[in-house]
Amino acid sequence: MKFKGKAAVWFWGIFVVGNALFLWKLIFSSNNLPELIVGMAMFEVVFLPILLRNYIFLGLGSVTVVFGIGKDSIKISDIIEVYQTHNPIASSAASLDRIVIKGRRQEIMCAVQEKQHFFVELKKRNPQIKGI
Repeated sequence: MKFKGKAAVWFWGIFVVGNALFLWKLIFSSNNLPELIVGMAMFEVVFLPILLRNYIFLGLGSVTVVFGIGKDSIKISDIIEVYQTHNPIASSAASLDRIVIKGRRQEIMCAVQEKQHFFVELKKRNPQIKGI
C-alpha cells in the first residue's frame, strides 16, 4: 500500500521562489549565464526528486520510505513504536508534521499525508507497536 508523502507549503515556497529568482537572473542578467544555468540545474536536481518521489510504501513485511533519490526500509516486525513529532532535525521529510518509526536498531523520520490511515494499516500488520 502506497501513502503519499507530505510537502509543506514552506517547502513549495522555497522551490517556487528559488526558481523565480533563477529565472529573473537569467532574463535580466546575462553576465553569468553559464553559472546561472549550472546553479539552476543543481537546484532542480535537489528539489525536483524530493517533490516527485516522496512516498511511503507499506508492504507485508516492511515499511519503505522513498524521499528524493534516497530510500530507507525497516521490517515491520522490528518496529517498536510510532509517534508524531514536529522535530526540525534533518530527515526524509519536506514537512515539520512528521512521524517517527522507531525500530530495534534504527529510526526513520518521514511525513505522510494520511497519517491516521497509515497508523491503522501499520497496526494491522503488527499489533505490538506502541504509540499508535
